[in-house]
Amino acid sequence: MVTYNPPRAGLAEKEVRRCIEGVGEAVEELESSCVNGVFCIQVSGDAKQVVADIRDEFLEEPGTLNHTYHWVPVEKWVQANVEDMTSLAKELSNGIAEDERWMMHMHKRRHDMSSEDLVLALTDPIERGNVDLTNPQKIIVVEILGAMAAMALLTPDQIIDANRIRQRIGLQQMY
Repeated sequence: MVTYNPPRAGLAEKEVRRCIEGVGEAVEELESSCVNGVFCIQVSGDAKQVVADIRDEFLEEPGTLNHTYHWVPVEKWVQANVEDMTSLAKELSNGIAEDERWMMHMHKRRHDMSSEDLVLALTDPIERGNVDLTNPQKIIVVEILGAMAAMALLTPDQIIDANRIRQRIGLQQMY
């Protein structure tokens, strides 16, 4: 899943295709989601590795991402209701070791429940590791797009937040 500035959808799509092909994979399917500014993309290889490789390239050459902002690999899609998302969050948490630090990262679009209530509901049954909001080893990602939620258990190097990376290396953020 990749976010972009909606008026620049054509440029963002070209950037997505160039970056994915640049790490030796192919775009099998690219669709705009029900939320303006979000592409749902199926790649030929392991999405986590694809994003990690693109992130490495971006760190070496920050000019590679000018039209896209967040790149998040998705493991599973579920209905965006508390029961289904909580069940999947608990399942994903099995990948967190007892001694690992973790956090939940959520972007909510077109969903009625408050972000705080959702995070509390989804994290309550997780009894593994220790919560660390500043330096987690694992991240349970929840991306809600209306009636559906994309979720994954990722490491920090498997996610791209282009503006956060730009800020960390001393470059101007792009909006």
